[in-house]
Amino acid sequence: MSIKETVMQLIREAPFAPGRDTFIPPTLLPICCACGLIRDDTRFSPGRELWITQRTYRKTHGINPADLALSHTYCPNCLTKVEETVRQDFKEIGPVS
Repeated sequence: MSIKETVMQLIREAPFAPGRDTFIPPTLLPICCACGLIRDDTRFSPGRELWITQRTYRKTHGINPADLALSHTYCPNCLTKVEETVRQDFKEIGPVS
């Protein structure tokens, strides 16, 4: 299913209630390439997590993340781990002449 078809299906099936915004999925969905968490930039309600599981994304928005185009990035926890690993590797290698 293409992104355009998915958006059109969501618009057709979205329950229309006064004051409720229709969810339109992003063009690119940011996903952590290490742990698979999804960055949910929509934040419909305060107090929600920015990085959520794929299951939570599916339940919240009613769309499978696999049907969207993914943009790989790192969540803050994984980025910290990668930075530590790179620092250790550079310490082992030593200065480059």
